[in-house]
Amino acid sequence: MSGVGISFGADRICDVLDELNLFPANVESSLDLLFINFGEDEIPYSLQLLNKVRAVGINAEMYPDAAKMKKQFSYADARKIPFVVMAGSEERAASSLMLKDMKTGDQQKWI
Repeated sequence: MSGVGISFGADRICDVLDELNLFPANVESSLDLLFINFGEDEIPYSLQLLNKVRAVGINAEMYPDAAKMKKQFSYADARKIPFVVMAGSEERAASSLMLKDMKTGDQQKWI
């Protein structure tokens, strides 16, 4: 198969940006909320909530796949995301969500 393309070398670009201190300081902490992905059944409910928080200007995303909770919490820690939203089957049935403060570990149910 023939093809045409070009690459500037992403590694080189990142090296230059790093050397010139052009990376924003807050890249790691740009998210306010991470929605835990509980699987196919809960995704539609979580996406509705995600759209609502984004509509009021809160930076949020959902973990891309239904991985183990520990992995998703580790991801939130690594990205320095201050709050995690858990909207599993119980929360979906009660039209609520569980909000966890990643710094203190406190959890609060929101209806």
